[in-house]
Amino acid sequence: MATGKLASWALSEEFLDEERLFAVPDVCERARERGSAIGLPPVLAGSAAHARSIVALLGARAIVQVGAGAGALSLYLASAMGSDATLTAIDPEPENVRLVRKACAEAKIPEARVRTINARALEVFTRLTRGAYDMIVVNADERDLGLLVEASLEVLRPGGALLVMNVMHHDRLGDFSARDPQTAHIREVVAALKERDDLVLSMSPAGDGVLTAVRKSFSER
Repeated sequence: MATGKLASWALSEEFLDEERLFAVPDVCERARERGSAIGLPPVLAGSAAHARSIVALLGARAIVQVGAGAGALSLYLASAMGSDATLTAIDPEPENVRLVRKACAEAKIPEARVRTINARALEVFTRLTRGAYDMIVVNADERDLGLLVEASLEVLRPGGALLVMNVMHHDRLGDFSARDPQTAHIREVVAALKERDDLVLSMSPAGDGVLTAVRKSFSER
């Protein structure tokens, strides 16, 4: 039986009953299985639940998800959106986009609420309106993480939130003997965010870690 910190982490992962989130049984688990079959790392329930709560907290109506994966996280985000909200999931891999569409169709989420774009995120961001988005979700494994974070902050509205998922990078972020290029890059991005005075930051150990950066409103600067 897990004890101490491990038990607390396990409790947070199992805290929400996914079967109560979606009308279709096992829809999220099937999305994870399809992702695992093609080598996509699963989005753990604790971090997905964290992201879902931010959607509700912000009353987010315009959300962008970079790196759509197999759709499990998209399902969590969509489950907390209002009927007038839209999630835009961007992924350069056609198969990932197909899996997101399949997961949303299985969950009976209307197509108009989750739109998918098969493209590189940085190319899409050049066409997004500055300061118009409530929430941006980025995976820490993205090769261009630093550039994506900067682009995300440009299009976020004041009071909007950027979430960097899996920021602990398989628990390597806090292990300073881990010096592989991707871990080093994530450390640089996190350090740069901590230097900014226009953001309110938090780091959660949920899942494989979630960094939340909220843009201060103009009156707070």
